[in-house]
Amino acid sequence: MVMVVIIALCVLVAKISFSSSYLDPVSVALGNFTMTDTYFQIMNEKSDEEMDMNTDVVLYDISGCYSRSEIAFGIQRLHDLGAKVIALDVIFGPNSQDTMANDSLLRVIGRCKNVIAACRMVPNYDGFVKEESYFVKPTGCVEACVNVENETVRNFSKTLTFGDTTLSTYTHEIVKMAYPETNEMWEQRDNESEIINYKQTFFEKIHIYDDLYPEDVKDRIFLMGDFQDLRDFHAVPVKINGSRRICGTTIHGYSISTLTMDGRLITDMSDTKALLVGLLVTFLFCVCYCWLNEVYNDYSGLLATSVQIVVMLS
Repeated sequence: MVMVVIIALCVLVAKISFSSSYLDPVSVALGNFTMTDTYFQIMNEKSDEEMDMNTDVVLYDISGCYSRSEIAFGIQRLHDLGAKVIALDVIFGPNSQDTMANDSLLRVIGRCKNVIAACRMVPNYDGFVKEESYFVKPTGCVEACVNVENETVRNFSKTLTFGDTTLSTYTHEIVKMAYPETNEMWEQRDNESEIINYKQTFFEKIHIYDDLYPEDVKDRIFLMGDFQDLRDFHAVPVKINGSRRICGTTIHGYSISTLTMDGRLITDMSDTKALLVGLLVTFLFCVCYCWLNEVYNDYSGLLATSVQIVVMLS
């Protein structure tokens, strides 16, 4: 009889359509939380002493450098030393009055075919307007959208759509250029977006004024950004280097690492599957509890508590 009641309860829970209004305070409190946040936090606590390192990706810091001529020289130097990809997470507007510097940067971009330029979509009164660097159309260089989620950044995708405009993303173009086989695998996945794996990872950071040698550059991906520009800092679900707000360029580094480092790609379970698994675990626990209560009546409380602990830890 007890078993019949348990099964009936499980079926009833599965059939009920819950309204979030009943749990409004809770849903608001947990609205910016997912179970993967807890997973990454636990992983990062375990990896404090032994952090992963992505040797393929370098964060190239141009903070404090306001000369387009110097930036052009830095890009040319990376290209000449054998960088696999030079991805600019900076937009160079057309307003600079230094014509020579503008021309210098334009010529370098035109020569270096492994450069990816950034663009972003900005909301306005008429929908969205596209911001892009002045050299994109004259040079025909590859362009990629650097927009990220407005609140906590958890996901990345191949494309982003703004009204009638669909753009390839920064991560997509980098992976397409640097890892063709990985990109082919990614193209075959049906997911609209992927979860960023925030397992703490060390990326080498090099400043534009630092000395460079061929072994520092050869066959590596350089993500160029201003790591002091607080306007490009975004919330992330776990602490990275002690902070829950990190530079957008670093977030792109984690997105690339999710696709290219072994064991990083996450297959997210659908809500339906999660509900079925939850019901199955609940049902099995109830069965186990009833069996323990009947067979080991004197120790049922202790054994049931032990089973609960095991289930929670697993």
